[in-house]
Amino acid sequence: MRSEFSRVAEAIQPRRNSWRGIIAGVALGFTAISDANGEETRSRLFSVKLPVIAILHDDLFVGDVIGYLDRTGTIDLRSTLAPITKCVGSFRYTGPKTGLADMRCDDGAQATLSFNALSAFSGYGYGDTPVGPASFTFGLDPQEATSHLTLPRGKRLIQGPEGLRLEPVPP
Repeated sequence: MRSEFSRVAEAIQPRRNSWRGIIAGVALGFTAISDANGEETRSRLFSVKLPVIAILHDDLFVGDVIGYLDRTGTIDLRSTLAPITKCVGSFRYTGPKTGLADMRCDDGAQATLSFNALSAFSGYGYGDTPVGPASFTFGLDPQEATSHLTLPRGKRLIQGPEGLRLEPVPP
C-alpha cells in the first residue's frame, strides 16, 4: 500500500515540471534579450509615445516624442503649414524633473531647449532658435498646452476637424 504522501507527490510532479519549464523559458528569453544589445535593448524595451505641440519660427509643429526607461528619447515634428518641413532630435533628463532637448530642422535651424516635467508623461519647454523663441509641450492636450506655449503675436491655437492650427485672434 502506498502512503498518502507518495500519492500526493506523484499528483503534483507534472505540475512542478511544467512550472520549471515556464521559468526556464522566461529566464532564457531575458538572457537572449540582454545578450542582443546589452543595456540599450533593456532601456529601449519599454517606451512611451507622447504627442508634442511646438512653436518654432512662429510656425506650429506637431509630432511625437518617444521616451525610454533610461530617461532619454527621440523627437519627430512636422510643420502644420508646410508638412515637408521636419524637425528631429533627442532629449535627456538632467535632473528629476528637468532636461534638455536638442533639435535640428530641415531648414538648418538648430535649437537646444530646456524642459520641465509636469508628470511622468507630460511637460513643457522653452528656448531660442536663430530665428526667434521656441516652445513646446509633450503629453498635453491642446487646451492645456496653450498656457505653456509662446504663441506668435496675434495668433491662437485652434483644434479643428483637420487638426491643430494657428489662427489670427479676432479683433
